[in-house]
Amino acid sequence: MKKMLFALAGAVVFLTFIQTIQAVPITGAIGFAGNANLNTDTAATATTVVAWSGATTANPVVHSDSGVIAGLIPLGTQIVFSAPWNFTVSSQINPFWFVQGTPGINFELLNSTFVRGVLGGTPYVAISGIGTLNASGYDATTWNFSVTFQDPSTVPSANTFTFSASQANVPDGGTTVMLLGAALSGTALLKRLLMA
Repeated sequence: MKKMLFALAGAVVFLTFIQTIQAVPITGAIGFAGNANLNTDTAATATTVVAWSGATTANPVVHSDSGVIAGLIPLGTQIVFSAPWNFTVSSQINPFWFVQGTPGINFELLNSTFVRGVLGGTPYVAISGIGTLNASGYDATTWNFSVTFQDPSTVPSANTFTFSASQANVPDGGTTVMLLGAALSGTALLKRLLMA
């Protein structure tokens, strides 16, 4: 009987341990807006963002957010972007952006692609890609992002931009398989102990 109780207590501790190692991803979506100074007068020929700014602030600001990220980065928060950024070359940038005054929250750009076009007579360039969002207390989470630069008619010295990002739907890197394997191993061990 003691062996059975010992095995049962061990199984409870094991299952409790499994519950504590589950991943805590950063979920949701976020959007920023502001101005970007490009290396040419128009998005039709630009290759590099020379500097970033907000419409009325030193840096771009959060204009929309949802999910876990909304609790980490509230609306109106200033975001500092990396500059210069040659968006025609796909390269890793760490950090690509971070939250001003809040250490531990940043986005690492992993790769990107761009397209150019004209919409309603206004040139634009759109960049999309993937990166890793990091925040203290959460697992590094893969996010998709897109940035669009367009030529504004009212602000000739800067090109307006929009940035949006959301959690990517990618495999979890084996965490689920690891937890399933651990649970099955624990069940087999418990069965062996109960049969002895």
